[in-house]
Amino acid sequence: MKILAIETATEACSAALYNDGEVTHRYELAPRKHTQLILPMLDEVLNESDVSKSELDAIAFGRGPGAFTGLRIAVGIAQGLALSLDKPLIAISTLAAMAQQILETQNVTNTQMIPAIDARMSEVYWGHYANREGEAVLTSEEQVSIPELLLQQQVPSLIFGSGWEAYHAEFLAQPADWVAGSTNDVFPSAEHIATLASYAWQRGELIDAADAEPTYLRNNVAKKKADQGSKN
Repeated sequence: MKILAIETATEACSAALYNDGEVTHRYELAPRKHTQLILPMLDEVLNESDVSKSELDAIAFGRGPGAFTGLRIAVGIAQGLALSLDKPLIAISTLAAMAQQILETQNVTNTQMIPAIDARMSEVYWGHYANREGEAVLTSEEQVSIPELLLQQQVPSLIFGSGWEAYHAEFLAQPADWVAGSTNDVFPSAEHIATLASYAWQRGELIDAADAEPTYLRNNVAKKKADQGSKN
């Protein structure tokens, strides 16, 4: 199984190749440089693994939630590759990729994970995740909400992501009893998009290039941009 992965939903830009269980990746925290970095990164992971584009089984991309422009970059590149190579796409949640990173690096077993991304406009994207046989699995709906809802938890949880750091820095310094641990500077990465895509591939969760769409969660993001433009 060979899956090329793209992730550009946040400040981090990354590319990865899942190659029969081995993952090669490139990652850089580089706001506003995604369009310059992502294509060379994709070429590097393919060349390093000695895999040609024609050998790929699928293209995976971070579908969101995340920044409007970043999501469009990932979807656009994934669609272009899929169409030119006649390959299927696999859409992976950026929040799930963050949870997968914590799951793998901290050996999470039964503890709930709550990744959160700063959604701007005083809101956060977040969800509850759990370890299911090595895969970070969503246990409730992903949502966009006011940051205060993050604090209304009932069970021990690992917390991480820019949504926590942007709005709850004081809480992270003195966390409540339900916080099992916190980790700074966690961003979605193509490395974990690729791993999650391997699970999705086995379940047959493939889509056509024409059906690939970002997940914004905030349904009126485009409308707000249009309204702001009309007032200028």
